[in-house]
Formats: sequence, C-alpha cells, structure tokens
Amino acid sequence: MILRFLTILVFWRRVMRRLSRRPRTIYVGDRVAEYRDLWSAAARTIDADINTLAPAVWEVRSGARRTRISNDLVQFDDPVVLDLAGDKSFCYELARSLGVPTPEPRTFGKEELAGLIRRFPLDRGPYVVKPAKGTGSGVGVSVGVRSRLELANAVALASVHSSRIIIERLVAAETVRLLFLDGRMIHAVRRRGVRVETDGIATIEQLLARLTPRAVPIDALVRETVGQQGRSLADVPPAGEELLVRWLPAEIGSSRELRTIYDEEVTDLVSPALAEEVAPLLAAIGSRFAGVDLLTNDPTRTLVESGGVFLEINTTPGLHHHCTPSPEGVACDVAVTVLRRLLDRDAR
Repeated sequence: MILRFLTILVFWRRVMRRLSRRPRTIYVGDRVAEYRDLWSAAARTIDADINTLAPAVWEVRSGARRTRISNDLVQFDDPVVLDLAGDKSFCYELARSLGVPTPEPRTFGKEELAGLIRRFPLDRGPYVVKPAKGTGSGVGVSVGVRSRLELANAVALASVHSSRIIIERLVAAETVRLLFLDGRMIHAVRRRGVRVETDGIATIEQLLARLTPRAVPIDALVRETVGQQGRSLADVPPAGEELLVRWLPAEIGSSRELRTIYDEEVTDLVSPALAEEVAPLLAAIGSRFAGVDLLTNDPTRTLVESGGVFLEINTTPGLHHHCTPSPEGVACDVAVTVLRRLLDRDAR
C-alpha cells in the first residue's frame, strides 16, 4: 500500500515537473537534426551517398555496400545483445565473474520492496537506487540516498520502470565512458567534477573557497568526494596535486534522475591497461559497438589500482558525447570511423 501511494506520488511529481517552466531535458531523440548533419558530414568524407528514408532514418551507400542508421542507432549489435547489455544486474554479475570491480550492487524483486523500505540497512550509505533494466539517461535513478524517506521515494521511482531494482553504494568519482568498436577503444570522455590545485599550504576547505570564478560551497557531494579518498576538509595535501573535491560539476546540485553530460575528452589519458581490464565484458556479451561507463578519478590506472568501479554498458552509445561541435561540414573523426566499419561489415 505504501509503495503504491509513493508510485502515484512520483507520477504526479513528474507531471508537475513537465508543466513547470524549468528547462526541458534534451534527450537523444531531440537531436535528429544534429545527427543528420553528423552522419552527412561523415558520409561526404568517405565519398558515400546518404538518403533520407524517414524523418530520423537514413541509408548510406558506398558502391554496392550500404547501411541504415536511425538517429543514434546503428546496425552492429542484434536484439539479444542489446537485451543482455541493458540488464544491469546481469552485467554486474558478469563483471564480478571477470574480476572487474563493481559498486557492491544488490538486486531486489517487486515482491521484496515493501519490506526492503523498512529494513534495508542505511549505515553504509549514501546509496544509488535504480531500475535493473529498461531505462537509460538517468531515468528512474536516485543518487545520494541516506534516509528511510529518501529510500522509499527512490524505490517507488525505480519500480515505475522495472520489476527489479538495484541498490548500490555511491562511489563519489567522475564518470568516464570508454567507447569500443570491435574490441578496441576508439575514444573516451568524462564528466569532469570540481578539482583544485594543491600548494602544500592551504587546507582543502581553503582551496574550495579560493576557486574561481566563485567559491564552491561545502555540501554533501563535497564531503562524500573528499571522505571517500580518505581525507578531511582540514587536510593539507602535498603540493602539486590536482585533487578532485566534488564528483559532480559545481553547477549541478541535484542528482535525482541525473543524465550524464560528458564535457571532456580523455582518450589520451586512458591507460591501455584500463581498456584491457573492461574489454572482456563486451566480448562476453558479444557486443561490437558500445560505451562502457566507469566511475574513476584516475583513468591512467586500472579500476583495481584506482579504487574505481564498472557502472554499465551502453550498446547504443550516443555519438554526440564523442563529437564536439566543429565548423559546419567538418566531419567528426569518431563518426567517420564508425561509418567506415558499418559499410565494411559485409566483408567481415
């Protein structure tokens, strides 16, 4: 009964949010014009023809070879692969079996939820609560759950989207996506948090106050980030460090249904050992083209070395994350690489 009430409450909150004047979230389905330009520029670069089949579906031809693209969707992985990769519980179990660190997830069925809200131990929080399957772009996800009331709200939100939910510990680290094509990492991006340059004199709290263009207030996100690195705000780190002090950008205050916006390319930072650590996940699932999302503050080391964790597999990775704005008509190198491989697929 309580869960049903909370689910109805979540629904009406969503309705009111949509009716409010707050800026609407831009999802990949809103980017048709952007993707049309992206694929058109890539096709021109390799002397291929592109024709519109439907408002968001294009066919690219190069001689006798052809491929069809639906906005961000491409013809690499079959529906079974997509279904497996979209099951977060399955992917976590797979990661554990391969020795890839995870955020200690626990999966619960709908029949367990009422008792879960009353009895789940909250002493090791904060936690992340999310649907086990069927969503993306942060839909149904609550981050930073600490209290019984927050847990009840988070469980209700997640259960709207899936018959199973996952509760896992919050890892206060930057999100990094490694983009793989046929077993090889071809690009990497991350959502950069707030970092400070240490001088060996100032405390972490003082460094936060000195940040420009404005100081970053000490909130729960700052305390989580600093604390999970075994430090306190009163610590004076050695000089010469670039220290992460907030795992989310300064302008983001809420982490409920938070969609990850990657804002920094880090391809050259990612160590081959990190890519090799997570590549077996895609081989085991059978995915040719996917983004592997990680939580790590140091992509120059493996997850085992840095204390990072595997988060999820995105088998329909939006290329807008990997193609920064460029002059009109200039092709994105990642899109060109992907399109070449799509047209070569019959020769594989």
